[in-house]
Amino acid sequence: MANVANRISLTATSQSQAVEGQVRITASDVMSAYQLPPILKQIRLAAPRLEIDVVAANDIRDIQRREADIAIRHVRPTQPDLIAKLVAEATAHFYAAPSYLEQVGRPRNEDELAKLDFVGFGDVDTMIGFLNPAGIEVTRKNFRIGSQSGIVSWELVRQGFGISVMSDDVAALTPGVERVLPEREPFEFPIWLATHSELQTARRIRLVFDQLAEHLGSRTNY
Repeated sequence: MANVANRISLTATSQSQAVEGQVRITASDVMSAYQLPPILKQIRLAAPRLEIDVVAANDIRDIQRREADIAIRHVRPTQPDLIAKLVAEATAHFYAAPSYLEQVGRPRNEDELAKLDFVGFGDVDTMIGFLNPAGIEVTRKNFRIGSQSGIVSWELVRQGFGISVMSDDVAALTPGVERVLPEREPFEFPIWLATHSELQTARRIRLVFDQLAEHLGSRTNY
């Protein structure tokens, strides 16, 4: 019955041609707080009668169950009923507060970097599994503080608790942080937009999807 109700809801939404009503966008909490607001201002100018609900979540929300109309993800969605578009290849570097770097000394290479404190974003073992293959030989001893909330973790970096990787676009919007090992090759990660195939025919969702694609692509470093 739940699947039938979801299908009816999708069909009704897809038949709506008015650029008004609610559109629910899900993205990570950091992207929701830093990168989405200026884009949402442009969307509001284009369609002032829209109601935008931002679902700031670091887990993957289920579009098929209408937990969101549009998802911004860093992995390609695989569900057959979804339409996905790669809108950008973003870059990221290591960042820290100048006060922390003045206290411990600015690292000159990966070996010196691996001796410093890191701020955990989410699961520490996942971060270690990401950093070790990149030549940063950190262990759990490097992570003495962190949070499941990306916003909290990023604020801990800004407050001088240690180093972490962050999107260059977010760092550019954050006062009080400094790039660490600035000459190092950046990390790269994709930005995907996804929506249900039936939702793409709804004018309001198509408008928001296209606006997000345009602005995320133009704002992101390649």
